[in-house]
Amino acid sequence: MKVFSPGLAVTTAMTYALLFAAAPQAFGQTGFFGAYDPRLQEVLWNDAVGLQQNGNHQEAIEKLKRAAHLSRINDGLDAKSQLPFVRAEIASHRALNQFTAADERHAYLSRIEARAIPSGPEKITALLRQAEWHQFALLEDIDEDEEATARMGKAWNFYRRALNESIATYGEDSAELLPALEGMVRAQYLLAGHRGIGASMPGRMERERRDFAAGKSTFKRGLSVLVAMQQLNRDRLSVTREIQAQDLIRIADWAWWTGNRNYALNFYNTALALANGESLEPVANETSPLTEVDASLDPEATASDSNMSETDTGEDAATAQPLNAETQHVNAEIEQEPTDNTPIEEAVNTPVNPDYPTFRILETPVALPAIAGFGPVLDIKTSESEEGDLVVSFNISPTGKVVNIERVQLPVTTGPRGPERVIRRLRKTRFRPAFLNGEPVESDTITWTFEPKHWAMPASTHSETST
Repeated sequence: MKVFSPGLAVTTAMTYALLFAAAPQAFGQTGFFGAYDPRLQEVLWNDAVGLQQNGNHQEAIEKLKRAAHLSRINDGLDAKSQLPFVRAEIASHRALNQFTAADERHAYLSRIEARAIPSGPEKITALLRQAEWHQFALLEDIDEDEEATARMGKAWNFYRRALNESIATYGEDSAELLPALEGMVRAQYLLAGHRGIGASMPGRMERERRDFAAGKSTFKRGLSVLVAMQQLNRDRLSVTREIQAQDLIRIADWAWWTGNRNYALNFYNTALALANGESLEPVANETSPLTEVDASLDPEATASDSNMSETDTGEDAATAQPLNAETQHVNAEIEQEPTDNTPIEEAVNTPVNPDYPTFRILETPVALPAIAGFGPVLDIKTSESEEGDLVVSFNISPTGKVVNIERVQLPVTTGPRGPERVIRRLRKTRFRPAFLNGEPVESDTITWTFEPKHWAMPASTHSETST
């Protein structure tokens, strides 16, 4: 028969207390709880957040995996409580450039989100996060060619589903639709860039050889989304004329970037008319512009939808319906061949309305694509130049091309990669030109500075300054 000894209990407690005081990290905070105590999740979460803040992402990943495992044990395999842990784990994988692992965890996350978040604002946010991951993966070029093509469809599909959910949650007259529409615009830039259509894109995305037959249809698909945004803002949200002008500029930028110069000039000039206080009459459009935004507009997205499994999207393909299943074609003004006479709005030949404010636009060149959610094609140094930096000056022609490049400071490198690769990419970048009196003109001289991180290998560099 065992006899309880108070003295022994006190001695044992004191021993553990002394051990923990001497080596708290070795003993661990989790030692206070049982192996599967749900309170461990919060302890592990706090530890992981601290590790992430200190840059110890690999250790954070292990703690987050354990926290998610405990969540599944305590709350079920599809537990919503595991979502923050999985998302934080993905963030650490991305910080370590472990993109394959991040992709696998995103696929798992998507399945759990589909089951744990049936609808509403939280589901919209989850869909947008998934789409933005696929956008990031495309720009980072982490896939083989066939996988990249499939990922194009996934990016489009997640943005489209986010739009569908936004409409179901907020209705067709809400500004809450804009994040999904903006994502769909980025998806069209990604698709065009992947097909070799348009100018340089940010990131390292590989380009196929340009398919000229696909160029026109690609332009129209992107245009339909941009027009939907423009008409939503103008007709339903009654935004200011400044925002209306920016919407028209965004449409013009898409046309300019894809090489549809005359079409772009119409939109730029319409935006200038708004800025000059002119009255504009919208073209009649009896149907909602959102009915034009349909997955059938993108053959790659349609193919992806038809083969998409629960592993890819978190829900069956049958539930991922087009925005309007009855839409058979886009609005006639979009379907017609782009010409010089097909703007969304046309300036009326009447005097300037004094009730309309005037404002200044299109006075300086802008590198394209100028889209929220995309970084710049080239990362420009904003601080003072240093020895080892590349410094170039140039002008932007009326057609938006870089001309008159001068190497103000050209670093000399001993490695196989040099600053000329930055200059080559600069030449491929398409700019929105500056406008004067309604016409694009050559810009004043622009000077940009680039750091060695754009080209340098682990080797010494020195600079030569032009005379």
